[in-house]
Amino acid sequence: MKFEDLDAFVHVAQQQGFSRAASRMRVAQSALSRRVTRLEHQLGVQLFSRHGRGVQLTEHGTALLERAAGLMAELKSIRSDLLAHAAEPRGEVSIALTPTTAQVLVPRLVLELRRHFPQIKLMVREGFSGFIHGWVAEGGIDLAVLYNPEPNAELEIVPLLNEPLYLVAPRARGALPELPLRNGHVPVRALGTLPLILPSHAHSLRSLLERLAAERRFALDVVNEIDGMRAIKGMVEAGLGYTVFSYAGVYEEVNAGTLEIIPLAPRLGWELALVERKLQAQTRALTEVRRMILQQIHVLRERGFWRGELRVVTGA
Repeated sequence: MKFEDLDAFVHVAQQQGFSRAASRMRVAQSALSRRVTRLEHQLGVQLFSRHGRGVQLTEHGTALLERAAGLMAELKSIRSDLLAHAAEPRGEVSIALTPTTAQVLVPRLVLELRRHFPQIKLMVREGFSGFIHGWVAEGGIDLAVLYNPEPNAELEIVPLLNEPLYLVAPRARGALPELPLRNGHVPVRALGTLPLILPSHAHSLRSLLERLAAERRFALDVVNEIDGMRAIKGMVEAGLGYTVFSYAGVYEEVNAGTLEIIPLAPRLGWELALVERKLQAQTRALTEVRRMILQQIHVLRERGFWRGELRVVTGA
């Protein structure tokens, strides 16, 4: 019996389908199916019954899962313990970040790891905060850097930075409604009268703005819903609407003169945070990657990429 076959079986059983398990393990679905089939042939029993919505454990599959899940957890624990005591940090660490954060933070992390800890392999996933929160809660990610994470008793949430949000406007307004400026600021309630281009509710920014509008009893005028920051910025540059974002997400366009940011009144902000599961195994590799993330947050804040108040203190 091969370890990889048993591991494949456990993942398919837990995810209740080959497609979801393949995505979680980052392997081809066909390879996963071959592993499970090989295990069934070796044991001489059928472990799953297949149906249109996924798979269901057979009686034999249920019996095997009861034994295999504990065995796999113990094997992973042994591996983590050995890696934790290695002379040099080594092993795989998976992180997830929002697109804006990943663009600047990941290259710096990889550079520092190659320089100081070449035996650490960094696995990176990119997505909106809503998706990332689910990945880390399900155990698919070791560390996550995201905005406004939802409180969860099983997660450790470390605030990193409280970052102001701005109305983002094109330099050439064209036919867009005139901004109701007051002392250089746009009133928050004006978000109900301006044509907005925003991401869907999977993005923490959209949820934040919807809650704000509900609290102040107005409705957002969302003329286009787009899940892609590059596309949103391109539409705003073309004069098709306004959006709301932090300086970090638009600093290139602001410096190039195609977009400008206008403060909101009262101040509106969101919080960048480091998130991980409380009960996950702590390896030296994980400890070093966490330390480097905190360190680089400070470096990028000092270099002006992020604006706002630092919420975490760390040494060099």
